[in-house]
Amino acid sequence: MGNCLKIFALVLGLSLAVGCASPKNSSPVVEKSETQRLLETQDAVADANQAVAGHKLVKRAHTAIGTPYVLGGSNPGGFDCSGLVKWAYKGVGIKLPRTAREQSVIGKKISRVEDMRAGDIVAFRHPKRGYHTGIYVGDGKFIHSPRKRTTVRINSLSDPYFRSTLLGARRVAMDDNVNLVAQADDRLGKLVTERAIKHGKAGKATKVGKVAKGKKSRATIAVASKSKRSAAVAAKSGKKKIKTVAANHSKSSRHDIIRKSRIKSRTIVHNTAPVKAPARQFASRKSNHKAVSMLNQSKSSKRSGKNSRS
Repeated sequence: MGNCLKIFALVLGLSLAVGCASPKNSSPVVEKSETQRLLETQDAVADANQAVAGHKLVKRAHTAIGTPYVLGGSNPGGFDCSGLVKWAYKGVGIKLPRTAREQSVIGKKISRVEDMRAGDIVAFRHPKRGYHTGIYVGDGKFIHSPRKRTTVRINSLSDPYFRSTLLGARRVAMDDNVNLVAQADDRLGKLVTERAIKHGKAGKATKVGKVAKGKKSRATIAVASKSKRSAAVAAKSGKKKIKTVAANHSKSSRHDIIRKSRIKSRTIVHNTAPVKAPARQFASRKSNHKAVSMLNQSKSSKRSGKNSRS
């Protein structure tokens, strides 16, 4: 019995000691759970505010459906892509930067379509057409102002063109007072420097490659020039041969023409019969001979007279 009392007293003492120490040890756990609950409630409130603002924003964007595309437009008279997004966000008190490129870097990036919420900015980039933005409305669809000669409309992100050019979504906190214009400038500046560094490294590699290619190209150019020279020499020799052949051919043709003409003249001479001259021609010839003989006689007589006088 005495032993039982001793054991009971020992257990009671231990329980009292544990009970006295438990409030000191359990208080941090209670405080941590309270902070967690506070954070969770804050996140829930922020999400609720975000959802409300997103639906309000989408509702405002829906009123612009059918508005024609106008380059640089940012009012109900006409919108371009970034002008529509800026106008819709202005309705919920958020000031966005003006260009689609700036709008594609602000806020938090959402990569997957499944994680997008109504009101998120969807950003696209085409290698030739550049940046494009719109507003996500849910169910894999977004509202935007596409291009010239079109109006504000709703399209699906599953469309092949938009699926291939999609950069992702950007979520802007609706209750945040961050200067989004300055944020866009800062992020674009960082992107430019990163690309410049990458381009510089790539430029060095390309320079080395160009030097190697230059050596190869010089060798190929030398070989090609030699082949061209040989081809030119062969062409010149061939032209000379052609010219000599043509000259010989022309000479032979000339000789043949001359020979043929001579043969024709001979045949004409042999074949033609002698033509008798008319009687008048013979009479005139006889008279001419008589006159010449008389002149010769007179001259001879004059000479003989001079000789006799002397």
